Amino acid sequence: VSAPGRPAAAQPPMVAGVSFARQVAPMLVRSCGGCHVSGRRGDFQMASYQALIQSGMVQRGAGNSSRLVEVILSGDMPRGGGRVSPDDVGMLIAWIDRGAICDADPATGLDLVARGGAAPLAPPPAPVMPVAAPVPLKPGDVAFSTDVAPILLDKCGKCHGDRDPENRFSITTLTSLVKGGRSGPSIVPGKGAESLIVKKLRGAGIEGQRMPLNAPPLPDGDIAMIAKWIDQGARIDLLTPSDPLEKLVAVGKSQRLSDDELATVRRRAAEKLWERMIPDERPVTNSRAGLFIVGNLPEPRLEELGATAEGIADLVRRELLASSGPLLKGGVVVYAFRNSYDYSALWQVVMNGERPKGIAGNAGTSGDVIFAALLVPSQDEAGDNTRLLLAEQIAGASLAGRGLPAWFCRGAGRAVAMKVVPKASLVQEWKGDIAAAIKQLGSAQDFLAGHADPSATATAAGAFVSSLATAGKLPQLVALMESGTSFDEAFTKVFRSPPQQAFTAWAARNAGR
Repeated sequence: VSAPGRPAAAQPPMVAGVSFARQVAPMLVRSCGGCHVSGRRGDFQMASYQALIQSGMVQRGAGNSSRLVEVILSGDMPRGGGRVSPDDVGMLIAWIDRGAICDADPATGLDLVARGGAAPLAPPPAPVMPVAAPVPLKPGDVAFSTDVAPILLDKCGKCHGDRDPENRFSITTLTSLVKGGRSGPSIVPGKGAESLIVKKLRGAGIEGQRMPLNAPPLPDGDIAMIAKWIDQGARIDLLTPSDPLEKLVAVGKSQRLSDDELATVRRRAAEKLWERMIPDERPVTNSRAGLFIVGNLPEPRLEELGATAEGIADLVRRELLASSGPLLKGGVVVYAFRNSYDYSALWQVVMNGERPKGIAGNAGTSGDVIFAALLVPSQDEAGDNTRLLLAEQIAGASLAGRGLPAWFCRGAGRAVAMKVVPKASLVQEWKGDIAAAIKQLGSAQDFLAGHADPSATATAAGAFVSSLATAGKLPQLVALMESGTSFDEAFTKVFRSPPQQAFTAWAARNAGR
């Protein structure tokens, strides 16, 4: 570009990829070689790809922001009347945007690469993905859920989470961790020392800086443990590789800690989650057997709600469990909201979206927190609707904490609530909305995958599970799940048909009512 003045953004060529050896290196040697390849004008030399990257003139993934591009677009370079064509600038930007990948020996001289004298490197191998099923651990093995994943979340999660992760490297799941980012796969199962993530943590044999960036290095023992886990095959010991690491770590804690220890962890996490939802209002709390009530109701009202919830939880436990154990190890957190604005904050923070119309309560998980949340009715003279909502969400939370699908947690929660508080006025409303809800659901696949309208899902799922949950069927299903049986297998065994088949048949019978 001969004239000064920088365009808003150069457009990269419409090609699938850009080769450093065949396209970028020849252009750099042709346009900049006399001053910055064979020479070191202005204390800048790019004698090789390695030297170019180490100079800081290229910012991987940010073509227009890279200094090399800026000096070309401004007209400052090349000096002496030289010119870089718009197509070449666009090609350079495209190469940087796609990670500035080198397909030749990084240490080979740029002029030799440009002349074709350096053999191109083979493309990086595709990542070897971990097996989907959890693998039992042997004595002395490193557990991903309790040993490795907590370290990664704590030390790497801030930069490599699910929102714009650095270098497109996300550690939100084991699958994304193994896949890696712009630099290729981060893990080579069975080869800890050769895995990029271990090299980065050790700061040896890498381009760029040691990780974590701008933070103290990990202790050698932690790095050795991560390497050992990779040497074992980089396998998962709980849930699946596609489950969020946050969920995996929470499940690992629930298995490792005692009921009292887990309850302490859950209560602390519950208060921290409240601070994220409503940071300017300190909550009132109330501890009960197996429950931790957190809310912004007046203290006497929250105390009363806690006593009611304790009685309801006992009824729910009898409906869901065949044994006399706790409703859920570590207990259930009950979030009680005074107004709809505050309750909507939970949806925005935990579900990352707006609260759907018609939803006054929900259950779910958020890290260490297993919660039942409800907007407490302001006018409920008999208290039946409050008791109904408590039963629905406490039952749903106890099932969510056991890893059951969201649609079933909603349905079983509502089915149990209608059974233990049958006279609540909301029960008749729920029953009257069944046919309309079925029409809103779409396909059975949408319903089971959680893609349907939440309010319609709760109504239809409640009626569907109510039609199945007879003669102790729910405790049978829960017992099978706790023994390690998958949900689909347990459902089919207890209810005599797979979920999709059973729901399709039920919906066909009830759509016209």
